[in-house]
Amino acid sequence: MASRIELFMDNQQVDVTHGVFPDGAVWLKVTGTLPSFARVMRIRVAAMRDMNDFMLLAQLVEAVRHVTDINISHLELAWLPWARQDRHMVTGDSFALKVFANQLNTLNFDKVFILDPHSDAAAAAIHHCVAIAQETCLLQSETLRRAIRQGELMLVAPDAGALKKIHNVAKASGAQTYAILTKARDVATGNLTGFALVSGDVAGKDLLIVDDLCDAGGTFIGSAQVLRDAGARSVSLYVTHGVFSKGVENLLNNGIDAIYTTTSYASPELDEPRVELIDIDTIFRA
Repeated sequence: MASRIELFMDNQQVDVTHGVFPDGAVWLKVTGTLPSFARVMRIRVAAMRDMNDFMLLAQLVEAVRHVTDINISHLELAWLPWARQDRHMVTGDSFALKVFANQLNTLNFDKVFILDPHSDAAAAAIHHCVAIAQETCLLQSETLRRAIRQGELMLVAPDAGALKKIHNVAKASGAQTYAILTKARDVATGNLTGFALVSGDVAGKDLLIVDDLCDAGGTFIGSAQVLRDAGARSVSLYVTHGVFSKGVENLLNNGIDAIYTTTSYASPELDEPRVELIDIDTIFRA
């Protein structure tokens, strides 16, 4: 699935179409009417996966600026690709986020809004970056907002790296406490070991693991097992970015009772009664 790309000129949506030439190169055309002047060009991109998707964005920017004089340019980048490769991890690898950021910076946006980036490296690498916090994204779910505030769900941080974010989620949502898990990851292989509950009484409680992204889901399957072994009544999962490379069924059949995620990456057409989708439009508007 290609990225979902939308164009707004002074808050009026302008139609765009794109495709692929026989040689594999992508093409894009603005099919709606472009004005000769606009105060704000706003482009929203979701599910950007590769440099072909970046080329669609770059072509759109060029096509609009060729016709329209623009005062302010904003990019709403719902999902930041290469966000996890935010430093050199092992000898011989690349700082891929920096490589991508260097390309993105050539488009000269006045602001780049990103939902819940994986780390602070995004703000350092991307010019004029505005990070929209995890708690802002999560609390657009009426279900979660009510359940956390009323004490029906206890928050869980999946590892030490999530502590700063889980603290902010707890503060914003009115949660009184949260549990903390730990794990070990081999950076060379990605293998996970050492899942353990290090803080929090979870026995008999309904839990919500909170993190920025889920790929295959190994972290959350291992976490759910530890929490259930500690007496949890149910384990749900919130992730801002649901990649779900092995499908949501891999999680729902292995210890996760319900999933909450935004449409930053997951398809808005994802149809599973145990999955609640939070529309990125409500987040950007908030």
